[in-house]
Amino acid sequence: MPPGATPTPTPAAAHGTFIFVNGNFSSGEPTDGYRLNADGTLTLISGSPFPISGGLAASGGFLMVSTGNSLTSYRVDPASGVPTKAASVAAGGSSAIAADTKNVYVAGVTADNANNIISGFSVASSGALTPVSGSPYVFSPTCLFCDQPVSLAVNNNFLAVGGVGFHSVGDFTVYPRSSSGVLGKPQGLGGDEQGDVAIQHPTGNAAFAIDGSLGAINSYHIDSTGKPVAAGNGQLLTGNFMDEVVDATGKFLLLADLSGVVNVFTIDSATANISQIGTSESTGSGAILIAMDPSGRFVIVAQSSFLGSPPAPDQITVFTFDPATGAMKKLQSYPVGKAPGRITIVSE
Repeated sequence: MPPGATPTPTPAAAHGTFIFVNGNFSSGEPTDGYRLNADGTLTLISGSPFPISGGLAASGGFLMVSTGNSLTSYRVDPASGVPTKAASVAAGGSSAIAADTKNVYVAGVTADNANNIISGFSVASSGALTPVSGSPYVFSPTCLFCDQPVSLAVNNNFLAVGGVGFHSVGDFTVYPRSSSGVLGKPQGLGGDEQGDVAIQHPTGNAAFAIDGSLGAINSYHIDSTGKPVAAGNGQLLTGNFMDEVVDATGKFLLLADLSGVVNVFTIDSATANISQIGTSESTGSGAILIAMDPSGRFVIVAQSSFLGSPPAPDQITVFTFDPATGAMKKLQSYPVGKAPGRITIVSE
Protein backbone atom coordinates (compact mmCIF):
# COMPACT_ATOMS: atom_id res chain seq x y z
CA MET A 1 0.00 0.00 0.00
CA PRO A 2 1.46 3.43 -0.95
CA PRO A 3 2.40 5.72 1.97
CA GLY A 4 -0.59 7.69 3.18
CA ALA A 5 -3.09 5.47 1.36
CA THR A 6 -6.40 4.75 3.07
CA PRO A 7 -7.17 1.04 3.66
CA THR A 8 -10.29 -0.24 1.95
CA PRO A 9 -12.98 -0.93 4.59
CA THR A 10 -14.06 -4.52 5.06
CA PRO A 11 -17.19 -4.95 2.92
CA ALA A 12 -20.42 -5.63 4.80
CA ALA A 13 -23.09 -8.16 3.87
CA ALA A 14 -26.74 -7.22 4.15
CA HIS A 15 -28.26 -7.85 7.59
CA GLY A 16 -29.81 -11.28 7.91
CA THR A 17 -28.00 -12.96 5.00
CA PHE A 18 -28.05 -16.77 4.98
CA ILE A 19 -26.55 -19.40 2.68
CA PHE A 20 -28.33 -22.71 2.08
CA VAL A 21 -26.63 -25.71 0.45
CA ASN A 22 -27.81 -29.23 -0.25
CA GLY A 23 -26.85 -32.22 -2.37
CA ASN A 24 -27.82 -33.12 -5.90
CA PHE A 25 -26.81 -36.75 -6.30
CA SER A 26 -29.37 -38.56 -4.15
CA SER A 27 -32.86 -37.77 -2.91
CA GLY A 28 -33.83 -36.72 0.57
CA GLU A 29 -30.55 -35.06 1.58
CA PRO A 30 -30.97 -32.31 4.19
CA THR A 31 -29.97 -28.67 3.70
CA ASP A 32 -27.06 -26.99 5.49
CA GLY A 33 -27.55 -23.38 6.54
CA TYR A 34 -24.98 -20.69 7.36
CA ARG A 35 -25.13 -17.05 8.41
CA LEU A 36 -22.98 -14.77 6.25
CA ASN A 37 -21.41 -12.38 8.75
CA ALA A 38 -20.42 -8.79 7.98
CA ASP A 39 -16.73 -9.72 7.71
CA GLY A 40 -17.39 -12.60 5.28
CA THR A 41 -17.05 -15.38 7.83
CA LEU A 42 -19.76 -18.05 8.08
CA THR A 43 -21.55 -19.32 11.18
CA LEU A 44 -23.58 -22.52 11.14
CA ILE A 45 -27.27 -21.80 11.78
CA SER A 46 -28.63 -23.45 14.93
CA GLY A 47 -30.46 -26.65 13.99
CA SER A 48 -28.57 -27.14 10.72
CA PRO A 49 -28.78 -29.35 8.73
CA PHE A 50 -32.52 -28.91 8.17
CA PRO A 51 -34.87 -31.67 6.94
CA ILE A 52 -35.39 -29.84 3.64
CA SER A 53 -34.44 -31.30 0.25
CA GLY A 54 -34.96 -30.27 -3.36
CA GLY A 55 -34.16 -27.43 -5.72
CA LEU A 56 -33.43 -24.11 -4.00
CA ALA A 57 -34.22 -20.46 -4.82
CA ALA A 58 -34.64 -17.24 -2.84
CA SER A 59 -37.68 -14.94 -2.90
CA GLY A 60 -37.12 -12.03 -0.55
CA GLY A 61 -37.01 -13.48 2.96
CA PHE A 62 -38.29 -16.88 1.81
CA LEU A 63 -36.42 -20.03 0.85
CA MET A 64 -38.23 -21.74 -2.04
CA VAL A 65 -37.82 -25.50 -2.36
CA SER A 66 -39.03 -27.59 -5.31
CA THR A 67 -39.32 -31.36 -5.13
CA GLY A 68 -40.69 -34.03 -7.46
CA ASN A 69 -44.31 -33.00 -6.94
CA SER A 70 -44.47 -29.80 -4.90
CA LEU A 71 -43.18 -26.29 -4.30
CA THR A 72 -42.79 -25.14 -0.70
CA SER A 73 -41.98 -21.73 0.78
CA TYR A 74 -40.02 -21.44 4.03
CA ARG A 75 -39.90 -18.18 5.99
CA VAL A 76 -36.28 -17.56 7.00
CA ASP A 77 -36.08 -15.86 10.39
CA PRO A 78 -33.97 -12.71 9.80
CA ALA A 79 -32.43 -12.99 13.26
CA SER A 80 -31.68 -16.70 13.53
CA GLY A 81 -31.75 -17.89 9.91
CA VAL A 82 -33.97 -20.85 10.80
CA PRO A 83 -36.39 -21.74 7.96
CA THR A 84 -40.02 -22.45 8.89
CA LYS A 85 -42.54 -23.88 6.44
CA ALA A 86 -45.04 -21.25 5.25
CA ALA A 87 -46.98 -22.80 2.34
CA SER A 88 -46.90 -25.61 -0.20
CA VAL A 89 -48.52 -26.17 -3.60
CA ALA A 90 -48.47 -28.89 -6.24
CA ALA A 91 -45.92 -28.16 -8.96
CA GLY A 92 -46.14 -31.16 -11.26
CA GLY A 93 -42.61 -32.40 -10.83
CA SER A 94 -39.57 -30.15 -10.89
CA SER A 95 -36.28 -30.02 -12.81
CA ALA A 96 -35.33 -26.34 -12.32
CA ILE A 97 -36.36 -23.35 -10.20
CA ALA A 98 -35.86 -19.55 -10.23
CA ALA A 99 -37.43 -16.72 -8.23
CA ASP A 100 -37.42 -13.02 -7.44
CA THR A 101 -39.24 -11.14 -4.68
CA LYS A 102 -42.62 -11.41 -6.46
CA ASN A 103 -42.69 -14.73 -8.27
CA VAL A 104 -41.23 -18.21 -8.39
CA TYR A 105 -41.06 -20.46 -11.45
CA VAL A 106 -40.58 -24.22 -11.55
CA ALA A 107 -39.86 -26.42 -14.56
CA GLY A 108 -41.33 -29.91 -14.56
CA VAL A 109 -43.71 -32.26 -16.36
CA THR A 110 -47.46 -32.73 -16.52
CA ALA A 111 -49.13 -35.46 -14.49
CA ASP A 112 -49.55 -37.61 -17.63
CA ASN A 113 -45.88 -37.07 -18.52
CA ALA A 114 -46.90 -35.74 -21.93
CA ASN A 115 -45.39 -32.26 -21.74
CA ASN A 116 -42.53 -30.36 -20.17
CA ILE A 117 -44.03 -27.34 -18.43
CA ILE A 118 -43.10 -24.21 -16.52
CA SER A 119 -45.32 -23.31 -13.57
CA GLY A 120 -45.39 -19.76 -12.22
CA PHE A 121 -46.58 -18.62 -8.80
CA SER A 122 -46.97 -15.27 -7.08
CA VAL A 123 -45.46 -15.02 -3.59
CA ALA A 124 -47.54 -13.27 -0.90
CA SER A 125 -46.04 -11.53 2.14
CA SER A 126 -47.12 -14.58 4.16
CA GLY A 127 -45.32 -16.95 1.80
CA ALA A 128 -48.58 -18.18 0.25
CA LEU A 129 -48.18 -19.35 -3.35
CA THR A 130 -50.81 -18.61 -6.02
CA PRO A 131 -50.57 -19.71 -9.68
CA VAL A 132 -50.17 -16.79 -12.10
CA SER A 133 -52.64 -16.49 -14.96
CA GLY A 134 -51.97 -19.01 -17.73
CA SER A 135 -49.80 -21.28 -15.57
CA PRO A 136 -48.61 -23.92 -16.23
CA TYR A 137 -47.02 -23.02 -19.58
CA VAL A 138 -46.18 -25.81 -22.02
CA PHE A 139 -42.49 -25.75 -22.93
CA SER A 140 -42.21 -28.85 -25.11
CA PRO A 141 -43.56 -32.40 -25.54
CA THR A 142 -41.68 -35.05 -23.58
CA CYS A 143 -40.48 -36.80 -26.72
CA LEU A 144 -37.06 -38.42 -27.19
CA PHE A 145 -35.74 -35.61 -29.38
CA CYS A 146 -37.41 -32.69 -27.57
CA ASP A 147 -35.64 -30.20 -25.32
CA GLN A 148 -36.21 -30.43 -21.60
CA PRO A 149 -35.92 -27.27 -19.46
CA VAL A 150 -32.99 -27.80 -17.10
CA SER A 151 -32.22 -24.27 -15.88
CA LEU A 152 -34.15 -21.03 -15.28
CA ALA A 153 -33.12 -17.41 -14.68
CA VAL A 154 -35.39 -14.42 -14.13
CA ASN A 155 -35.33 -10.63 -14.12
CA ASN A 156 -38.11 -8.02 -14.16
CA ASN A 157 -38.76 -8.41 -17.88
CA PHE A 158 -37.80 -11.94 -18.89
CA LEU A 159 -37.61 -15.59 -17.89
CA ALA A 160 -34.66 -17.33 -19.56
CA VAL A 161 -34.73 -21.11 -19.99
CA GLY A 162 -31.86 -23.45 -20.79
CA GLY A 163 -32.94 -26.57 -22.64
CA VAL A 164 -31.17 -29.87 -23.26
CA GLY A 165 -32.30 -32.53 -25.71
CA PHE A 166 -31.10 -35.53 -27.69
CA HIS A 167 -27.34 -35.87 -28.32
CA SER A 168 -26.53 -32.60 -26.52
CA VAL A 169 -28.72 -30.51 -28.82
CA GLY A 170 -30.33 -27.69 -26.88
CA ASP A 171 -32.29 -24.47 -26.97
CA PHE A 172 -32.07 -21.07 -25.30
CA THR A 173 -35.63 -19.79 -24.79
CA VAL A 174 -36.93 -16.47 -23.48
CA TYR A 175 -40.41 -15.69 -22.15
CA PRO A 176 -41.41 -12.01 -21.88
CA ARG A 177 -42.61 -11.39 -18.33
CA SER A 178 -45.25 -8.92 -17.14
CA SER A 179 -45.18 -7.01 -13.85
CA SER A 180 -47.68 -9.57 -12.46
CA GLY A 181 -45.40 -12.48 -13.36
CA VAL A 182 -47.48 -13.70 -16.30
CA LEU A 183 -45.34 -15.13 -19.12
CA GLY A 184 -45.84 -14.20 -22.76
CA LYS A 185 -45.08 -16.05 -25.98
CA PRO A 186 -41.68 -17.78 -25.84
CA GLN A 187 -38.98 -17.31 -28.45
CA GLY A 188 -36.12 -19.76 -28.77
CA LEU A 189 -32.73 -20.08 -30.40
CA GLY A 190 -31.47 -23.59 -31.08
CA GLY A 191 -27.91 -24.78 -30.74
CA ASP A 192 -25.80 -27.01 -28.58
CA GLU A 193 -26.74 -28.05 -25.07
CA GLN A 194 -27.80 -24.98 -23.09
CA GLY A 195 -27.31 -25.83 -19.43
CA ASP A 196 -27.08 -23.34 -16.56
CA VAL A 197 -28.45 -19.91 -17.51
CA ALA A 198 -28.01 -16.45 -16.01
CA ILE A 199 -29.41 -13.01 -16.81
CA GLN A 200 -28.75 -9.41 -15.81
CA HIS A 201 -31.03 -8.44 -12.93
CA PRO A 202 -33.26 -6.77 -11.85
CA THR A 203 -33.29 -5.46 -15.43
CA GLY A 204 -31.09 -5.92 -18.48
CA ASN A 205 -30.99 -7.57 -21.88
CA ALA A 206 -27.86 -9.70 -21.61
CA ALA A 207 -28.23 -13.37 -20.79
CA PHE A 208 -25.88 -16.34 -20.76
CA ALA A 209 -25.94 -20.14 -20.99
CA ILE A 210 -23.29 -22.79 -20.40
CA ASP A 211 -22.84 -25.41 -23.09
CA GLY A 212 -22.56 -28.46 -20.86
CA SER A 213 -21.15 -30.63 -23.63
CA LEU A 214 -18.15 -28.30 -24.13
CA GLY A 215 -17.91 -26.36 -20.89
CA ALA A 216 -18.16 -23.17 -22.96
CA ILE A 217 -20.22 -20.02 -22.42
CA ASN A 218 -22.79 -18.59 -24.85
CA SER A 219 -23.93 -14.97 -24.57
CA TYR A 220 -27.23 -13.59 -25.89
CA HIS A 221 -28.81 -10.20 -26.35
CA ILE A 222 -32.59 -10.13 -25.79
CA ASP A 223 -34.62 -7.52 -27.68
CA SER A 224 -37.71 -5.78 -26.28
CA THR A 225 -40.01 -8.55 -27.60
CA GLY A 226 -38.03 -11.29 -25.86
CA LYS A 227 -36.22 -12.53 -28.97
CA PRO A 228 -32.70 -13.80 -28.15
CA VAL A 229 -29.83 -13.16 -30.58
CA ALA A 230 -26.37 -14.69 -30.20
CA ALA A 231 -23.85 -12.03 -29.20
CA GLY A 232 -21.20 -10.95 -31.67
CA ASN A 233 -18.33 -12.67 -29.92
CA GLY A 234 -20.40 -15.85 -29.76
CA GLN A 235 -19.21 -18.87 -27.84
CA LEU A 236 -16.09 -18.58 -25.72
CA LEU A 237 -14.08 -21.77 -25.16
CA THR A 238 -11.94 -20.52 -22.32
CA GLY A 239 -12.55 -23.12 -19.62
CA ASN A 240 -14.58 -25.99 -18.25
CA PHE A 241 -17.39 -23.83 -16.92
CA MET A 242 -19.85 -25.37 -14.47
CA ASP A 243 -21.99 -22.52 -13.09
CA GLU A 244 -22.40 -18.76 -13.47
CA VAL A 245 -23.79 -15.65 -11.83
CA VAL A 246 -24.22 -12.00 -12.87
CA ASP A 247 -23.26 -9.49 -10.19
CA ALA A 248 -25.76 -7.07 -8.65
CA THR A 249 -24.63 -4.16 -10.85
CA GLY A 250 -25.08 -6.11 -14.10
CA LYS A 251 -21.52 -5.26 -15.12
CA PHE A 252 -19.79 -8.57 -14.46
CA LEU A 253 -20.32 -12.24 -15.29
CA LEU A 254 -18.62 -14.73 -12.98
CA LEU A 255 -18.03 -18.30 -14.16
CA ALA A 256 -16.98 -21.15 -11.87
CA ASP A 257 -14.50 -23.44 -13.61
CA LEU A 258 -14.10 -27.10 -12.65
CA SER A 259 -10.40 -26.40 -12.04
CA GLY A 260 -11.38 -24.29 -9.03
CA VAL A 261 -10.98 -20.71 -10.29
CA VAL A 262 -13.66 -18.12 -10.96
CA ASN A 263 -13.35 -16.39 -14.33
CA VAL A 264 -14.48 -12.75 -14.27
CA PHE A 265 -15.86 -11.11 -17.42
CA THR A 266 -17.16 -7.61 -18.09
CA ILE A 267 -20.54 -7.37 -19.85
CA ASP A 268 -21.33 -4.96 -22.68
CA SER A 269 -25.01 -4.39 -21.91
CA ALA A 270 -25.74 -3.03 -25.40
CA THR A 271 -24.47 -6.12 -27.24
CA ALA A 272 -24.14 -8.84 -24.53
CA ASN A 273 -20.51 -9.33 -25.59
CA ILE A 274 -18.24 -10.33 -22.72
CA SER A 275 -14.52 -9.82 -22.15
CA GLN A 276 -12.44 -11.65 -19.57
CA ILE A 277 -10.59 -9.38 -17.13
CA GLY A 278 -9.19 -11.89 -14.65
CA THR A 279 -9.51 -14.98 -12.50
CA SER A 280 -9.77 -15.59 -8.79
CA GLU A 281 -7.45 -17.59 -6.60
CA SER A 282 -8.18 -21.29 -6.89
CA THR A 283 -10.36 -23.15 -4.40
CA GLY A 284 -9.01 -26.47 -5.65
CA SER A 285 -10.59 -28.85 -8.16
CA GLY A 286 -14.29 -29.66 -8.39
CA ALA A 287 -15.81 -26.15 -8.31
CA ILE A 288 -19.38 -26.67 -9.55
CA LEU A 289 -21.59 -23.94 -8.01
CA ILE A 290 -21.36 -20.19 -7.57
CA ALA A 291 -23.63 -17.67 -5.85
CA MET A 292 -23.41 -13.99 -4.88
CA ASP A 293 -25.02 -12.35 -1.88
CA PRO A 294 -27.56 -9.59 -2.71
CA SER A 295 -25.22 -6.86 -1.42
CA GLY A 296 -22.84 -7.79 -4.24
CA ARG A 297 -19.88 -7.93 -1.85
CA PHE A 298 -19.38 -11.65 -1.36
CA VAL A 299 -19.16 -14.67 -3.70
CA ILE A 300 -19.65 -18.28 -2.59
CA VAL A 301 -18.10 -21.17 -4.55
CA ALA A 302 -19.02 -24.78 -3.81
CA GLN A 303 -16.77 -27.77 -4.52
CA SER A 304 -17.80 -31.38 -4.99
CA SER A 305 -15.72 -34.47 -4.23
CA PHE A 306 -17.56 -36.20 -7.09
CA LEU A 307 -15.82 -34.06 -9.71
CA GLY A 308 -12.38 -32.73 -10.42
CA SER A 309 -8.95 -34.34 -10.21
CA PRO A 310 -7.59 -34.93 -7.69
CA PRO A 311 -10.88 -35.12 -5.74
CA ALA A 312 -11.46 -32.07 -3.57
CA PRO A 313 -13.25 -31.97 -0.21
CA ASP A 314 -16.94 -31.12 -0.18
CA GLN A 315 -16.82 -27.48 0.88
CA ILE A 316 -17.85 -23.91 0.19
CA THR A 317 -15.40 -21.01 -0.08
CA VAL A 318 -16.12 -17.33 0.53
CA PHE A 319 -14.57 -14.59 -1.61
CA THR A 320 -14.89 -10.84 -1.35
CA PHE A 321 -15.97 -9.08 -4.55
CA ASP A 322 -15.27 -5.49 -5.56
CA PRO A 323 -18.30 -4.23 -7.59
CA ALA A 324 -16.20 -1.38 -9.00
CA THR A 325 -13.36 -3.46 -10.47
CA GLY A 326 -14.53 -7.09 -10.39
CA ALA A 327 -11.56 -8.06 -8.20
CA MET A 328 -11.96 -11.10 -5.92
CA LYS A 329 -10.10 -12.16 -2.77
CA LYS A 330 -10.37 -15.59 -1.15
CA LEU A 331 -11.24 -15.55 2.54
CA GLN A 332 -11.94 -19.02 3.97
CA SER A 333 -13.36 -22.47 3.17
CA TYR A 334 -15.96 -24.40 5.19
CA PRO A 335 -16.77 -28.14 5.01
CA VAL A 336 -20.28 -29.27 4.09
CA GLY A 337 -21.92 -32.59 4.86
CA LYS A 338 -22.47 -33.76 1.29
CA ALA A 339 -21.38 -33.16 -2.29
CA PRO A 340 -23.01 -29.76 -3.02
CA GLY A 341 -25.58 -29.78 -5.78
CA ARG A 342 -27.68 -26.69 -5.05
CA ILE A 343 -26.98 -23.36 -3.38
CA THR A 344 -28.93 -20.16 -2.77
CA ILE A 345 -28.66 -17.06 -0.58
CA VAL A 346 -31.64 -15.57 1.29
CA SER A 347 -31.38 -12.00 2.56
CA GLU A 348 -33.77 -9.46 4.01
